[in-house]
Amino acid sequence: MLFTTWAAPGHLFPMIPLAWAFQSAGHEVRFAGPPSCRDAVVQAGLTAVTVGDQQAIAALPRPPELAAWGRPARWPHGWSANLDLLDADQRAVIRALYLKQCALAGELLPDLVEFGRWWGPDLIVHDVLAQAGPVLGAVLGVPAVGHGWEIGSTLHTPTGDGHAEPLPEFERLFARYDVPVTPPERWVDICPPALRPPDGRPVARLDMRCVPYNGSGEQPSWLPRAAGSRPRILVTAGVAGARYRDPSGPDVPGLTLASLAGTGSELVLAPAGPVDEDALPPGTRVARGVPFRMLLPTCDLVIHHGGAGTAVTSALLGVPQLVVPPSPICAEIGHGVAGAGAGVMLDRLDDAELLLKTATAMLAAPEPYRAAAARVAAGADALPSPAEVVAELSR
Repeated sequence: MLFTTWAAPGHLFPMIPLAWAFQSAGHEVRFAGPPSCRDAVVQAGLTAVTVGDQQAIAALPRPPELAAWGRPARWPHGWSANLDLLDADQRAVIRALYLKQCALAGELLPDLVEFGRWWGPDLIVHDVLAQAGPVLGAVLGVPAVGHGWEIGSTLHTPTGDGHAEPLPEFERLFARYDVPVTPPERWVDICPPALRPPDGRPVARLDMRCVPYNGSGEQPSWLPRAAGSRPRILVTAGVAGARYRDPSGPDVPGLTLASLAGTGSELVLAPAGPVDEDALPPGTRVARGVPFRMLLPTCDLVIHHGGAGTAVTSALLGVPQLVVPPSPICAEIGHGVAGAGAGVMLDRLDDAELLLKTATAMLAAPEPYRAAAARVAAGADALPSPAEVVAELSR
């Protein structure tokens, strides 16, 4: 079973439980990705196959339309499943994203095809944005299955200006190897049903229970809390938060911590990168390398940017969420959280007064959010386990 992705950890982590399940069932598993993915794959206990040249990948041109991808925006809810909801300018941004992914696939395919022809996998499982996956399946003549990354996964192949129009650059990837354009046979969807946007068109969906994986780590001594201790608030921009940070925009985690400093709560920051700890409010804990599935159950509220992994893990563990999204895809994830009742999404990144007011209200009355999260978790628990999906895909 050959898994492949293009980005770690955000797109890699959701695929780890299925890879583990295949490996535990006795199948040979390899995980292919660019050099930037290698360490995360190995740390997850899997075998990494490095494909592509990192310098060549980094040198790929960035379409100017992608500047809008890192700016706050509220696109129509459900756009990730139905691109026809977007206007012409928004559609141009998505087209630019697809063009970038196709260019990246072009860099990965020579090594990926060479390895695939030598190793001979029986199945390809690829991140839904890893466009090299279905091409490799067509070249090798084996099934390819797309794997979603939680909320907001685009469970369809790249399209042009219309939702049903194939993207020529995607078709050219197949033409390079003289094989027919072959979309994935199925799409593994690990998003809990209560958080999903409505389908824009029929999807050959293979439901799978989401098993949160947020990397390996060590439990810190301060993690357990005594009964009756003050509220604990987690503030995070997620593992990919810096990717959506507008350099000219506000420092949302910094503003959040400053606005909450007077609440008497225990503040925990899980930073996405370097942080000036001297500039943090006194008493703020910095949590590095603590998996969220371990940290979140000890928290009363999580304030985050709208990352899929943070949102789903929080919902499954029953933690109320306050989402402050800096980009369209993060807002789409925030829509899912708020629509399910598991949290609140704010419209302003820089409104410290509104953030403080909302967080205070949620801490004072968390029961509706916890009850909604319990419903989300119940829907997720009813889906097939990774082991059951392995049995289905191994037939």
